[in-house]
Amino acid sequence: MSACKRWNNLRVERNELVTDRETHLNANNWKIINLRAGTKNRAKRYYVQWSCQHCIEPACVGVCPVTAIKKLSHGPVVINEKKCIGCRYCFQACPWKVPQFDFDKRVTRKCHLCYNRTLLNYQKPACVAACPAGALAFNYKHQIILEAHRRVERLKTPSYIMGLTEAGGTDLITILPAEPRDLGLIAAPKKVINHNLDKIRVTASGILAASVIAGVMHFYAQTTRDRDEEYHDQEAE
Repeated sequence: MSACKRWNNLRVERNELVTDRETHLNANNWKIINLRAGTKNRAKRYYVQWSCQHCIEPACVGVCPVTAIKKLSHGPVVINEKKCIGCRYCFQACPWKVPQFDFDKRVTRKCHLCYNRTLLNYQKPACVAACPAGALAFNYKHQIILEAHRRVERLKTPSYIMGLTEAGGTDLITILPAEPRDLGLIAAPKKVINHNLDKIRVTASGILAASVIAGVMHFYAQTTRDRDEEYHDQEAE
């Protein structure tokens, strides 16, 4: 978490690294780590990290009315904050409700897998580079899946590999000690429902159209007022 914040110039909050303190995703927390107890064995608790899953076919990309979100060829789903209008339709479309609105900057933000490190400088994401236990890894997708299965075999305990099928598959693969719902996490559907996305797209298009019409009306009203003032000035002369 701290490595993520240092690299992305996010605010470090007081006592945020206290291990038993529940944290939540927000515009300043792109990656969180919480202790979770499984429903079948409440005595055991596990550290579970949570962030954007970087879907192979991200729903957020399809609903963005200004194409501010893109799926890069090497995996990350990235929001262009210069283009984002803060409509928050990406949050509604996301099966995990990951994108978070920044009320100060008026844009939506989330983990982008440190694409500015991995793509431009060929470095590992900040969280992976900082992990002292080697719990995180960064590699080609097929290598990560093979490594996940190898780790599950070494653990010799019931495990669940998340990201193989959820939402059509993701580029973030996570080994969990139980299924997501048993850990109190959001259990995403195997496939995002298209008709819900279509409804969001229609609404987003309607808002943009209303904004354009409002802009035209404002321009028309302003022009009319200027002409009226000019007319009255001429009458006064």
